[in-house]
Formats: sequence, structure tokens, C-alpha cells
Amino acid sequence: MALVLGVNSYTTSDVADRYFETRIDAANWFEANLDLKDSALVTATGIVDNQEWIGSAVSSTQPLAWPRNNATYYDTRMGCWITVPNDVVPDQVYEAVFEQSLHLLDNEDLLQGKIQTFESITVGQISLSDSNGDVQSIPMQSTLVKKKLKPLLKGNSGQVGSIWWRAN
Repeated sequence: MALVLGVNSYTTSDVADRYFETRIDAANWFEANLDLKDSALVTATGIVDNQEWIGSAVSSTQPLAWPRNNATYYDTRMGCWITVPNDVVPDQVYEAVFEQSLHLLDNEDLLQGKIQTFESITVGQISLSDSNGDVQSIPMQSTLVKKKLKPLLKGNSGQVGSIWWRAN
């Protein structure tokens, strides 16, 4: 399925290109062709969209999780509560989709959940060595994606400090 803005992707390759122009380590994004970029954005949207978000979907027929009603979270940087208008997708969601797209491009077998590691690699006469048969697991979402989404997830919005309980 091709990228369809608002249906299977929050954003387009053109917008992602502008985001990655000022980001370090984005070479894999710019080396990818348009079809691969679109596929990465669609796949990343699916991964990012599959969260337990604050608030509720504006419509039961909307294909993506955002926009949402009653989406309020505590912004620790600003030190105040933010209410996301019900016709807005927060910047954190767009940025998470961009970063998840790059994470997919950087880790070719990410959806399979593993990569092979080698103890020795020789270039002359090409030789690879994997004596212990280890396989390293790569997380589906990078730490950066998780950090961007954290305030917008249920259980994380407004959890400042300890939870207070009133004793009767």
C-alpha cells in the first residue's frame, strides 16, 4: 500500500527530508529512494501509533490514533499542563515517526527482532567469523522515540513525583 497522508502515515517524505536536514547521522535516510522512505514512514507510523495514548480518538472511524480528545499532559520542560487541541497531532508524534523511520532504515532486520554479531571480520579474501553464534536483539523503538512519546502515553502524563494517597 502506498503512503496515504492521514490514513497510514502522519507525514510525508518531503516533510521528513526537512526534519533530517538538520539532524546528525541521517545519511541512511537520504540514501534511501522515495519508495523506501515512504515504506519506512508507513511502517513507523504503524509502530508509533500502536500505543496506549492519553485521551480518546476524536472519531471512531479515524484510521490513526491522533488527533485525540481530552489529551492533556504535564510538560516537564515548560513546567505546566498542556492540552492538545482535538484537531492537532502533537509535534512529538511527528518526530517519533521520523526517528522510528530512521531506526528502521538503520536496522535492516529490525522487524525480525535480531541481528547477527561477528567476532572477526576480514576484508582481504573476505572472511566473517561467528564462533559463539550470538544474536543481538535490537529494540523495536529507539530510546529517543520512547522519550518523545512518554508524556503522551497513559500512565505517564502528569506523573510528577510520587502518587499521593489520602488516608481516611
